[in-house]
Amino acid sequence: MAAAGQAGTGRPADSRRDPVLQTLADRVVAGPNPNPGAFLLARDGSRERFGAAGLADRSAGTPMTPDLRFRAGSLTKTFTATVVLQLVAEHRLRLDDTVQRLLPDQVRPGNALSDAPITVRELLNHTSGLYDYIDGLLPHFRTIDQYWPRDQLIGVGLGRPRYFPAPGTRFRYSNTNYLLLDLIIERVTDRDLRTNLERRVFAPLGLRDTSYPLAATAIDGAHAHGYTDVSLLLPDAPDATRYDVTAFSPSEAGASGALVTTAADIARFYRALLRGRLLPPELLRRMLTDTVPTTGAAPPAVRYGLGVYVYATGCGLAYGHGGSAPGYLTFALGSRDGHHQLVAHTNWNPLTESGIDRDFWAAFQRGYCAGR
Repeated sequence: MAAAGQAGTGRPADSRRDPVLQTLADRVVAGPNPNPGAFLLARDGSRERFGAAGLADRSAGTPMTPDLRFRAGSLTKTFTATVVLQLVAEHRLRLDDTVQRLLPDQVRPGNALSDAPITVRELLNHTSGLYDYIDGLLPHFRTIDQYWPRDQLIGVGLGRPRYFPAPGTRFRYSNTNYLLLDLIIERVTDRDLRTNLERRVFAPLGLRDTSYPLAATAIDGAHAHGYTDVSLLLPDAPDATRYDVTAFSPSEAGASGALVTTAADIARFYRALLRGRLLPPELLRRMLTDTVPTTGAAPPAVRYGLGVYVYATGCGLAYGHGGSAPGYLTFALGSRDGHHQLVAHTNWNPLTESGIDRDFWAAFQRGYCAGR
């Protein structure tokens, strides 16, 4: 009688469902938390386990599962950084090349590039000091599906003073860094970032459910809907604190966060990266060990490399990235050998700083070490 689902839960039976991960996912969606749904997907070699709870689509009542597509947010940065380091391996770019030399048309009197030179390395590891354009977008907001030209976003980032004058002296996370890397990739290869990602990463790894949309606001295929509090942007919206923002334009994030993917593809990418399939050994070593302390970042993040966070977990160091997009929050962590991995996701994420989502924060940290 119970073969159709787990007894008393209404969930489809699945031998991969793990009781510890399930308990953690259940806590994320339990009241009074606003999270509609959440999942944790763990891999140990070829063994896969998961826990999933709540809803992927509140209107349709669709349950959350780990095979759905979602907006990955800043996990995109590791993909962008991988392309940059591949160009370094091909001797088409150097980490010590300056933005001012590579992008002379972006240097204008009085803007942030008219000061001390900034290197490609300092863009990758967020030590450039450049203002984060995300913090200056509110006056330009019109609708959630509006298209944001890259030049406009870069203009916002370069039009404000730097956070600190001397590049390379400390960490300050800024999405502007990765839009400039996008432009550098385009100039060096004469191809846009999407084409580079498809040829260099997606196709070689068989990431069939991963895409880099900019103009399209709809997510193709089965996907999780994203929800957030839009009180600041759309104060008269119905259910403003849990508003469906799935159609928020990915052009707002670009190379810093526009990726659409699945948990399986994310795990496959980081596994391939950590095992040396995408970069030569020396450049992979530099990506992971040429790090700076993540001043101001919440634990377990302790250092930032060249497009990768280093996390100090209860079961050792882990490598990966967090991804925040309107309505979506994701973390991917992996052991240095890529053997042990966790992808954790929830489809509620505030647009403004409102404190840590404590249950989700605890879930991805405990989930990574569960079963090890």
